[in-house]
Amino acid sequence: MRVRPATRDDLVSVRRVADAAYWDSYAGLLKPETVGRFLETSYSPAALRRRLLAGGLHVAEWEDQIVGFVDAENSEATTIVGDVTTEPRFRRHGVGRALVEVARIADPERPVRADVVLGNIDGERFLEALGFVPGEVMATTLHEEEIVERRWWLSSEPAG
Repeated sequence: MRVRPATRDDLVSVRRVADAAYWDSYAGLLKPETVGRFLETSYSPAALRRRLLAGGLHVAEWEDQIVGFVDAENSEATTIVGDVTTEPRFRRHGVGRALVEVARIADPERPVRADVVLGNIDGERFLEALGFVPGEVMATTLHEEEIVERRWWLSSEPAG
């Protein structure tokens, strides 16, 4: 497996991975129309180009196929992992771990945060396995559906 910065040629594959992953992760947790609208707005060609230009979009390749991606940004004090997404059949193979690590490379001293819809058990277990700890719970709206998210934190301090 190889993780590298995304290019324009990768954007169709990023959308394909997002489609597979979000439908798998949120079936039964979010309304289908919410998942569909989220994918249409967050993974439209224009939205993907904006993500690419921001510089935090990296992809994971497995035998020349894109199987995951991370979209991260650095704020003044925190690295924000907006997405770490892996094609369902490639989960539990180290893809997500490698993607989170590349997001940390820009500034390993900075704490990392990621928000997950409460009830996304696989997402929560994944973050916990990487050393993230649960933080605040926030009620919000996603395309007119009320949801609850939990913010997860990964300290910049070494574990031990």
